[in-house]
Amino acid sequence: MMTKFAALAWMTGAAAIAGDLGPVPVTFYRDVLPILQRKCQACHQPGQIAPVSFLSYENTRPWAGAIKILTATGQMPPWFAYPPYGHLLNFRALTPREVEILARWADSGAPEGNPGEAPPPVRWPENGWRGRSDIHQR
Repeated sequence: MMTKFAALAWMTGAAAIAGDLGPVPVTFYRDVLPILQRKCQACHQPGQIAPVSFLSYENTRPWAGAIKILTATGQMPPWFAYPPYGHLLNFRALTPREVEILARWADSGAPEGNPGEAPPPVRWPENGWRGRSDIHQR
């Protein structure tokens, strides 16, 4: 028979293996910025179609609540391609886990975290269209 401590340790380990976010706080640099880089920054930067930039914590933090609502309702990122035509290379829809991370970040007060945990900045082209609508060839 397991002790309460052993049971708690086992459940905590099982949750971590299952990919649960667990009690670890969600922070901008470690958790949110990688999502923004993959799914949002192509449009959310100066000179692109989105009205606000998500390149820095300072610019993104005021929008945490809106990010939570718009991603939870599927309004962001916009994706109008018809799925039966195949997988597109610039697919930007968020996974349920990414939506959960963004919501937890907003709900916890949008903490900055450690800048040392940030991924390297993406080097975006100076101008021109940044997306690709090519059908992925398998």
